[in-house]
Amino acid sequence: MGKTTCAASAAVAAAERGHRVLLVSTDPAHSLGDALQRPLSARPRRIPTRRGALEAVELDADRALDRWIAARRRLLRTILERGTYLDEDDIDRFLRLSFPGVDELIGLVELTRLARARPWDDVVVDTAPTGHTLRLLAMPATLERIATVLDDMQAKHRFLAQSLSGVHRPDATDALIDEIATEGRSLRAQLSDPDRCTFVWVLLPEPLALEEAKDGIGALDRAGISVSEIVVNRVVPAPDQPCELCDGRRRAEQAAIAAARAAFPGRPLTLLPDLADEPRGVAALRGVGRHLASSPARVETPRARASLAPSTPMGRFGGGREARSDYGSRKGGEAPLRIKTAAEAAWLERIAPPGVRLLLFAGKGGVGKTTCAAAVALALAARAPQADILLLSTDPAHSLADVLAIPVGDDPHPVPGAPRLRARELDADRVFAAKRARYCEAVDDLFAALRGGSRFDVAFDRTVVQDLIDLAPPGLDELFGILTVIEALFPEPGAGRRYDTVVLDTAPTGHALRLLELPDAALEWVHALLEILLKYRKVIGLGELGMDLVTVSRDLRRLGALLRDRVETGLVAVTRPAELPRLETLRLLRRIGRLRIPLAAVLVNAVTPPGCARCRTISRREARQLTALRRECRSPARGRCGIIVAPAVAPPARGAAALARWRARWELDGETD
Repeated sequence: MGKTTCAASAAVAAAERGHRVLLVSTDPAHSLGDALQRPLSARPRRIPTRRGALEAVELDADRALDRWIAARRRLLRTILERGTYLDEDDIDRFLRLSFPGVDELIGLVELTRLARARPWDDVVVDTAPTGHTLRLLAMPATLERIATVLDDMQAKHRFLAQSLSGVHRPDATDALIDEIATEGRSLRAQLSDPDRCTFVWVLLPEPLALEEAKDGIGALDRAGISVSEIVVNRVVPAPDQPCELCDGRRRAEQAAIAAARAAFPGRPLTLLPDLADEPRGVAALRGVGRHLASSPARVETPRARASLAPSTPMGRFGGGREARSDYGSRKGGEAPLRIKTAAEAAWLERIAPPGVRLLLFAGKGGVGKTTCAAAVALALAARAPQADILLLSTDPAHSLADVLAIPVGDDPHPVPGAPRLRARELDADRVFAAKRARYCEAVDDLFAALRGGSRFDVAFDRTVVQDLIDLAPPGLDELFGILTVIEALFPEPGAGRRYDTVVLDTAPTGHALRLLELPDAALEWVHALLEILLKYRKVIGLGELGMDLVTVSRDLRRLGALLRDRVETGLVAVTRPAELPRLETLRLLRRIGRLRIPLAAVLVNAVTPPGCARCRTISRREARQLTALRRECRSPARGRCGIIVAPAVAPPARGAAALARWRARWELDGETD
């Protein structure tokens, strides 16, 4: 049970107080329909409740973008014709291309459109996991920047009209620019108004989730966005009998809850118990709502008049923190870690047979994929001590530093106990900033060549060409980030260390899939840009920009081929033995099948061993989920992929030694062999 369940429960509770409620999912990997047990789409669907009115919708960003562009295509074409050298064919080609990474940008615009369509009392939003939710909240500034770029393009037209006729008469294109700028300002004002928008932050009572909450809530505070409540989810109730697992979890959780109170003094804190039965459907969600309302730790606050209440991610292993200097003294000096069990050798051979160069870990937020990726990277380092291995995180909310208990940043950092293993938390913004600076230098060189020593400078054209990179879709930074894989595996001579294997810890499902789709989508953009450069080469030449595009095109083709290579690449789908994670995992498997990315195994994490009566009840429920997964994994479409079972441990494994002890208990599920 996670943020989606909490968001759905809050919406049901609000509706049954007699409110008109819109429940929206902006997560690309939607689970809202699973929680409500209703098929949902991009059109609001009525959900029966005892009182009030509840409608639910799962946003389709691609469809919303098509609709947004279609309504403005003619005016956008006019602005681009006036402000660039492109002709109608060039412009139409760009407007037809897909826009990778548009989820956050168009999601916020579409959410506002739906919220304005009817007089809702409440709009409850189930957002994407932390890193991408924080990016979504930066989209008002992106809209304002787009309006500025379009205005710069229009400036040349205004100047010419003023020069030739003595007056510029604003037209529909100016109105469009004003519309986009106004939308950005309006969204910014709404997000920062506590009477119109409040956040409920949902987290697990675990150190990693708490560190992520500190980062996320701190970012919201700096942006002036209200966080009205913190929900600590899945708190283990007091056991009826002694239980090693439950007792260990409770001790760790109580420490995390105390730390949360200290970290967020004065903020409402609600404890939500870990329920033995996973709540699905309106009746079960109603019960979760009662738990939320009756929590003894709850601090009541006045209710907002009309709240837009996104529920930010629960229990993801993530953080996005700067490396902390005190980590260095915790686990330093550990001896090299070796494989110690036949079971470990069996599952490791299944997911990383000889020849594997890229091993991807993907899964729903909160399933523990970062911890699993780190454990496997350490196992690979122990199996082949002479191999150079890079453990790379592309999740905007990084957590490798917390999992490994060492400082990790954008530069590869050695991992104690594994001398040739390096860990890196990719700073995609920094990578993109370097690419942007190189682009701007190329633009300056281009216009210097066009000027040919003359003092005359085509100022409008220079400004527009420099601004064009600001029209790049939000996912472009992630694209340059994932190209780091190619740089690590196939570096240019003298460009840095060549790694034998990259273990890639991706963002949660929806954005991981977006990342895996980026190479093909971006290649279309690069080819379009190259064709335009060739078309106008007599005017602008190719220069450094052309050379860079050729290099990016080569790397994208190489990355696309690598992702589909059944010998060199494998994807491990990490899940938990619960209904919502299992259903999302099945959708993930279908999507990677369509992308032709080889599936190495499904790793079922945090499986409860039989212990006390409560653990036995949970274990029986989880066994049913495992049986359902086995049926899926036996299908011909999956190629009889293996299932690896990792047990729940308390407290969670942190640091190389604890990860080694934990992974020694993993088993390859024999029923899938």
